[in-house]
Order: sequence, then structure tokens, then C-alpha cells
Amino acid sequence: MAYRGGGGHGHGPSAALYPVTPGSLCPCRTPTHNICMVSDFFYPNMGGVESHIYQLSQCLIERGHKVIIVTHAYGNRKGIRYLTKGLKVYYLPLKVMYNQSTATTLFHSLPLLRVRLLGALEHKDVRNVLVQGHIFLNTSLTEAFCMAIVEAASCGLQVVSTRVGGIPEVLPENLIILCEPSVKSLCEGLEKAISQLKSGVLPDPEKIHNIVKTFYTWRNVAERTEKVYNRVAGETVLPMDKRLDRLMSRCGPVTGCIFALLAVFNFLFLAFLRWMTPDSLIDVAIDATGPKGAWTKQYPYSRKRGRNNEMSKTR
Repeated sequence: MAYRGGGGHGHGPSAALYPVTPGSLCPCRTPTHNICMVSDFFYPNMGGVESHIYQLSQCLIERGHKVIIVTHAYGNRKGIRYLTKGLKVYYLPLKVMYNQSTATTLFHSLPLLRVRLLGALEHKDVRNVLVQGHIFLNTSLTEAFCMAIVEAASCGLQVVSTRVGGIPEVLPENLIILCEPSVKSLCEGLEKAISQLKSGVLPDPEKIHNIVKTFYTWRNVAERTEKVYNRVAGETVLPMDKRLDRLMSRCGPVTGCIFALLAVFNFLFLAFLRWMTPDSLIDVAIDATGPKGAWTKQYPYSRKRGRNNEMSKTR
């Protein structure tokens, strides 16, 4: 995710848990940012990454930030599309290599390719598949958050997962068995989970669900993401020469020079692209929220509430 800081005031979330509605805006004093989320995986493809990006973007827009999404084309879905709340999506005409991955993502994901038993699931089918089991095994070698283990725990499953990335921070110790990313450690974790299941010491699935559903809301995730952007926006932007000095001094004499050379090439390439396509030729995403936001004008909260009240009286 990338961002470009901007001034102004944002809009905070209401106390509602999951749904994102146009009438749930409330004032909040915070600087606003221009945020670009780049991912190979987005709608109409369905999955945890896609859902995470969409919901987080909606909540960040709700808080007054400007968000766009850049992904690759999905069949005939190319060019620019607008989703709820004016969320602008760029579907770039990039070649898909494997499993909705472009060349860059595929190159980094080669060590992670595994056998798929069930194939891609529709989001509405995830719950029906998960509740058929008792234990959820996650063998990821790299993860940032891992939506899958939250979904599994929410369905009442005992989670056994590798201890990588941000996974140890997602669930409390009594709801997850963490293992090292090795066959031996994962086997030991599974044996422990099976033993707990047979002995009846695991909480009831309904109890686990009631615990997990209080952990995360998209608005809470958006607030924490916003804090990261605010902290980064307050940092000093180093000029190019100091960035190169830092690369060469901190990454070693050989690796540092290679990284610095790549940084120079990237900088020159971006300058060339900016010369080929000046900023004045690039369309600007609309301001969806705020007093003059397009979404606010199109769906004013007071008007919508008035219509609802009239319908209630009529009934």
C-alpha cells in the first residue's frame, strides 16, 4: 500500500460493527491521505485478500481519505471502474501468468505453490466448508495477517498454524497452536490439537465464535491503519542523494551498491514515465466523502433517514 499525504479533516466511523453504510459518517479530526492499494488479487476474484482490501478501503474512505486500487484486468473487466463510495479501481491490461497472478507476483510466489484440493471457493461457501471440520491447519511460509485463520476460528475450529509474519498477533494463545514452519513441528501441533479435541478440553464452537467476533471490525482495522499513515506522513522525506548514502551504508558494500543502482534506475524510469504522461493528463479520483464529497451529495444522510421514517410510518 502506498500513500501520498494531504491536508484537511477526515470522517470517523460510527459504532456499528461490520456493515459500511453511506450514512455512518461522523466528524473526526485527523489528517487525510491519498492512498493507493496495489494487488493482483481483487474483485471479481473472491478471497481473503480481496475482501480485506475492499473493506479496508471503504472504511478509510469513510474516514475521509482518498483511496484507489490498482490491479490487473479480469477478462473483459478492464480500464477504470467505480465501486461503492466512489472507490476507483484501475484494471490494468497486464498478462496473468498463473492463478490470477502477474509475472511479478508469480516470481515471488514460486516457493509457495501447493496442491489445491478444493479449488477456489465462493465467499458464501467458506462457512459451510469450514464447519465440516474440527481443526484448521495453516502451513503458510509467509503471511501478513491471514484472514483464513480468523474465519476458521470464527467457525469454531481449533487453529494450528505456522509461526510466521503477523500470525502470532492475530489470535490469543488459547485459540491457536503455533508451530515452526517444518514438517516435524506441524505434526506435533496437529497431534496436540487432536489430543485436546479427544479429551474434550476445547471450548464449544459457539463459545469460540462469540469470542472471535469481538476481536476485529473493519472500522477498527481502518483506525489502526490510519495511525500508521499518520506516523509515516510526519517523517522527513530524504532527498535522493541521502537515500543512496543510506542504502550503501546499511546494506553492505556490495549489496548496498546494487540496491543503490536499482534505486537510480527506478528513479530515472519514473521520471521518464512522468515526462511521457504528465500529471495534467491523468484523471483525478473524486473526493467521495466530506461536505463536498460526491457520495455525500448523492446520498445525503438526512434525506435517506427521512425516507426511512416515512416508510416506517406508512407501514
